[in-house]
Amino acid sequence: MKYTERLGEISDGQLQKALDRFGLGKFVEAKPITQGLFGQNLFLTSTKDEFVFRGAPHYSWQFKNEKFFAELLNKNTSAPVPWPYLLDEKTDIFGWSYVIMPKLKGIQLIDTELGNFKEDDLKEIAKAQGEMLAEMQKLTLEDAGKYDEEIDAIKPLEKPFFARFENETFEYLEKAEKYNDKTIGSDLNWAKAQFEKAKPYLKEEFIPCFVMQDYKPGNMIVDIVGGRWQVTGIFDLMESYFGHGEADLPRMFCDYTELGRKNLANIFVNSYLQVKENTKGFRERFPVFLIHDRAIIWEWVQRNDKAWWDRSFNFRQWVETFLKKF
Repeated sequence: MKYTERLGEISDGQLQKALDRFGLGKFVEAKPITQGLFGQNLFLTSTKDEFVFRGAPHYSWQFKNEKFFAELLNKNTSAPVPWPYLLDEKTDIFGWSYVIMPKLKGIQLIDTELGNFKEDDLKEIAKAQGEMLAEMQKLTLEDAGKYDEEIDAIKPLEKPFFARFENETFEYLEKAEKYNDKTIGSDLNWAKAQFEKAKPYLKEEFIPCFVMQDYKPGNMIVDIVGGRWQVTGIFDLMESYFGHGEADLPRMFCDYTELGRKNLANIFVNSYLQVKENTKGFRERFPVFLIHDRAIIWEWVQRNDKAWWDRSFNFRQWVETFLKKF
């Protein structure tokens, strides 16, 4: 059966072999997961439990990176990440490596319209999302860095974090500049001016912590636990690294802002700031964190012609729709 384009044809027998490899019981059924951009996941049920099957990695390091951070978060925080994260690097069953992990319990907000929730519930969820991000960032390291599959460990960045952060921002924008006429020279000059303006506040010392880089409603589930809404699952850790924690705020902030829910965006950010320490200069730093996050999205959208906003916007105009709400 073809569950997704990316996974291609998968038989019940192949899924049974994958279950057998980890002693997870007899195959009952599999269902496609409609959310997500890339179609890597299935819901997989066996006689033992319900799981998520994840296959066809984008890169050789994708699942290794996800497993590495899932294990660290499981051991060092109370974040509800899928664990155990069972990775089979062999390619004899499907032609690519795959993962089987527990199916976490809760509601994925992307599955439902916000209008299906009471306003007080949405506020409580936004607060819980900010608190959960702060909880995940209890995972810290001495140096900022990224996972390196050759050493199966974090490799410290060769440049100081913000120097690399700035360079990466303009690498994305320079790529986007080549695709069409939506990224113009004045966009890059404006972004450079924002970094220059923020530089005194980028010098504040910080302890490198877990950064997911894709912390948003679509990568989590929520549920009522102990009488209140809480985040009950976090997944898709492919882009995770160690860096400045505030880098994980813009994605959620922008998602809520695009939905016209600035109040929820603010509740999310404020609940995070109330828990975190050493947030001096946050307001001055936030614009460059947001520019970096939007540059990532902008480059992908321009490359794939997937804009869901006003197509007349150039990069600065689009980003300012968010900064004006901050």
